[in-house]
Amino acid sequence: MNTGTFEKDKYVKKVQFSKAVLWKDRQISLPPSITKQFKLKGTKFIIFEDLKKNERWSVDYKTAKANAILKQEGQESQFYLPIEIFDVSEIKPTTEHDFESDVKWFDNELEPVEK
Repeated sequence: MNTGTFEKDKYVKKVQFSKAVLWKDRQISLPPSITKQFKLKGTKFIIFEDLKKNERWSVDYKTAKANAILKQEGQESQFYLPIEIFDVSEIKPTTEHDFESDVKWFDNELEPVEK
């Protein structure tokens, strides 16, 4: 299942790098069904985000295209991109989350359980 979205001139995909990266070859993949949409959608940047690691990997479309390798590692052929071509940055929260509100909401919604 693809969890990527097209946002203006960017393709952004939420991943877990521990699972998404083919570590033996240091590559990350994209299916041809997605890559064929890049030109149609005017994609200029490809971004992978791991919200658990708070990391964002980004690469411009031209660099990705120049370094892509089509190969089959699993059930279907994919384009593999070497992770070295990506710029890595930290994902910083835009606002601080109000956990206290979550707890209050949770406490108010639950009915007490009798033992």
